[in-house]
Amino acid sequence: MAFRTKRSDVIWNYVGTVVSMASGFVLLPLLMRFLSGDELGLWYVYIAVANLAMLFEFGFTPTFARNIVYVVSGARHLTATGHDLGSKEDGVDWHLLNTVIRTSKLIYAAIAGLTFILLSSIGTVYISYITSDLNDGLHWASWGLFCVSIVLNLYFLYSITTLRGYGDVAGENQAKTIAKVSQLIISGLLLILGFGLLGASIGYFVNSVVLRGYSLVRLRQHKKLEQGRAGDLRPITFDEIRTILATISHLAWRDGLVQLALYVSTQATSILCSLFLTLEQTGTYSVILQLATAASNFAAAYPRSFFPAMQSAYAENDVKQQRYIISTGIVAYWVLYLLGTIGVAVVILPLLPLLKPGTQVDYALYLMLSLYMALLQQHSICCNYIISMNEIPYLRGYLFAAVFGCSLVAFLCGVVHIGAWGIILGQAISQIIYNNWRWPQYLSHKLDTTYISLFEIGVGTWQGKLMNRFK
Repeated sequence: MAFRTKRSDVIWNYVGTVVSMASGFVLLPLLMRFLSGDELGLWYVYIAVANLAMLFEFGFTPTFARNIVYVVSGARHLTATGHDLGSKEDGVDWHLLNTVIRTSKLIYAAIAGLTFILLSSIGTVYISYITSDLNDGLHWASWGLFCVSIVLNLYFLYSITTLRGYGDVAGENQAKTIAKVSQLIISGLLLILGFGLLGASIGYFVNSVVLRGYSLVRLRQHKKLEQGRAGDLRPITFDEIRTILATISHLAWRDGLVQLALYVSTQATSILCSLFLTLEQTGTYSVILQLATAASNFAAAYPRSFFPAMQSAYAENDVKQQRYIISTGIVAYWVLYLLGTIGVAVVILPLLPLLKPGTQVDYALYLMLSLYMALLQQHSICCNYIISMNEIPYLRGYLFAAVFGCSLVAFLCGVVHIGAWGIILGQAISQIIYNNWRWPQYLSHKLDTTYISLFEIGVGTWQGKLMNRFK
């Protein structure tokens, strides 16, 4: 069962991305209008902590999803790295599929429990430290609800993971779209009604519940796969779960470290800001980071739509299809990123001082941050293509960049005192040294070509598509 990315998958991936961006842009003026400067900074710290907590799944989500793709594509035996061409047969091994999904449920339950312990202890101490000057006790209620939302997100991750494994890009993004719209409506109403930070947290909780609920409903619509699974009456043994876990975890923990390093290089900057800058300055920087990240996610939505197809092409040993997916994805990414960055600079940034008088917009800072995010996102996409081939050679590069980047940030902000510029420059320098160029080059060599050749193929393919469309 070879996967092919359908037009609906691409469309819904963009709908999900655009709605996520739009909800952030719509919610942003409400947050800036109805929250104080300190509360706005604290909200972005909450978001940064939530993103960090989601890393506690430690690489299991993409690894489980990738192996579900392999099983649905006909694999009879899973390997820790690479793939076993000799084990591929027609049809699906339903017992193996059930074993992989059952293992994912057990892992996510354990991760959710551990996360709750860490958030209620270390997380609470950290929030207490940075809110020592706040007298309003409502931020504790908002923090508690936020913790519950995070735990629910982690526990029900298996639903999103299975959807990805089924190649249902459209269904995953439908779930994200409905959840985001629900959050926007609830948070917006509660902020207007004066619930402040607690209202924003309630909206985040609603997002968590709706996202997981719709994902479970969507899974039932894959009747052929779900009926095939239901027809497997063999009991799943502890040894089978242990074998799957051993196979999955070989790459999962490495991918988890990579995601942690990537988090340090992006979202953790809000936490770093809270250490070196005031909460109000943290809020201003986080708004700019949110806008740059939105442009980056908008551009990356197209290549991400083809990750399941890339994994299936690898399982089928179809090198030509892999080159096609990668070349068109890279070209589309750069064109869309340029359009998104210009759109934010021309349309969104001039509105910020109108939404919150006194806000200072540093356009040079935004453009530098956008360049950093553009190069970071490109090599991240390349690494996603590489891990689709069931290998992860980039772990050391990511870890080095994270450690070296944080050290530079601490020096530039804590010693040189150049503020937000130190955060961007410290992270950018650490990535340019190696990761930005190494992994596009590595991916090209895996396919016996060069990055320039892939880019030229992508340009030629898109020119042909556009000419045919106009004809």
